[in-house]
Amino acid sequence: MLLCFNYEKFVDEALAGLFAQTWQPLDVIIVDDCSTDRSAEIIQGRLAERGNPPHIRFVRNERNMVHPIPGILGLIKGRFVIVASADDVMLPHMVETMAKTWIEEKVSVVTGNALYIDDKSNYLNRTFRPLDAPADDSFETLARDGANACCFGAAMGFESAIYQTFGWPPTDFLECSDIVLPFYGYFLGGARFVHEPLLKYRVHSRNASLSLQSEKLDGEAQLLANDRSWRNHIAHAVFFDQEIDRLLAMAPDRFADPARRVRSLVKTQITEMARKLDRNRRELHQLRRSRSA
Repeated sequence: MLLCFNYEKFVDEALAGLFAQTWQPLDVIIVDDCSTDRSAEIIQGRLAERGNPPHIRFVRNERNMVHPIPGILGLIKGRFVIVASADDVMLPHMVETMAKTWIEEKVSVVTGNALYIDDKSNYLNRTFRPLDAPADDSFETLARDGANACCFGAAMGFESAIYQTFGWPPTDFLECSDIVLPFYGYFLGGARFVHEPLLKYRVHSRNASLSLQSEKLDGEAQLLANDRSWRNHIAHAVFFDQEIDRLLAMAPDRFADPARRVRSLVKTQITEMARKLDRNRRELHQLRRSRSA
């Protein structure tokens, strides 16, 4: 699934990456979420140049859905789903590597590393996870810290069994799905991080990554970014705690072991993130008082 919203500047490169994939067969859904620029025209033109391939479906939303994936799930035919954004660029072996990892390791979520590029496609000498160090993709780290190496939605594939079993993550109040999908994945077959870069991840003015935004800030702006980050972590941790209750009620025999592994760690995360939020707000309060003195 390739998602696009007002990315006329980038969508050509994204489509080239999609068309270059080495894995077959592919069932492709391109979604334009009611772009107001020329994105949809460019997509239609490129598909027409290729004879409108029958394995590629183009969906153009009549209104902006913000989070369009739930409305598209019913169209998905495959057992393994990869979601990409039209501002990023899939490397040719991305689908093949992720699909083989899913098949061979029998996991439910696969996430790949990524090369960071700027809005002109220049490499920024940075990757999502360092190439010279191991990446932690354990369930325990996700439960305790609120994220691990698999929590990177830009290069993530997942079994359709995840949303068929648990439902789609509530992106209306949790903002994103790239933390919840791996959490669900560990309750099924597990999750795995591929250390090899599979995607060019574009850093630009509309990039929504909290960590990237935070790196550019200092002073009060930094503290406000921290506040948002800690609140987001708490919301996810509380959601995880509630989901464990729901899953145990749904199928206690099936989910008892993974729930037992991480229940206390999730509660630790709630406590620790609340403490960080409190310290951050105290620091913010002191900063503002010093300025007004």
